[in-house]
Amino acid sequence: MPAEDAELEEVREKKRFFIDLKWYDERNRSFKVMAQARFCRQCQDKIGTETQERVPTFNPQTGRVVYEMRAVPYGSSPLSVIRNCCSKTRGYITLDTPLLEAIFRVFLANGNQPADVDGIREQMSEWIPLSGRPHNYDPEVIEKALQGDNYYGLREFKIE
Repeated sequence: MPAEDAELEEVREKKRFFIDLKWYDERNRSFKVMAQARFCRQCQDKIGTETQERVPTFNPQTGRVVYEMRAVPYGSSPLSVIRNCCSKTRGYITLDTPLLEAIFRVFLANGNQPADVDGIREQMSEWIPLSGRPHNYDPEVIEKALQGDNYYGLREFKIE
């Protein structure tokens, strides 16, 4: 591998991406609505119904975070719904899923944990075998798609 290619590969490996929730706020868009639209049929039917959820709260007496059960509308935490249910359903990501949509769904399924291009490819392989993908989703294609996104709020993760 030529030195320039090795340097490019090293830079790409260091770049991580995520769904930037501030991006939605800055554009007066709702991330919650966008994510809920990716719910499986079963979960979409439950949106708004009351459910019990563990919620972290700070206990000032002990100085610790404790968890308590609260009644909340179903789907108010779309990342956990997708991670625990929808991403496990057949057809969550298919060969017909457009590339950026598939990448967005990967981030939804992993709780929006920052990931590099290789990590995204690896996670996509849970739904679509590498051999079945058009053009094998080359890392350069994924990175270019991520950098050109203006619909899903996919951005490079930078520690400030």
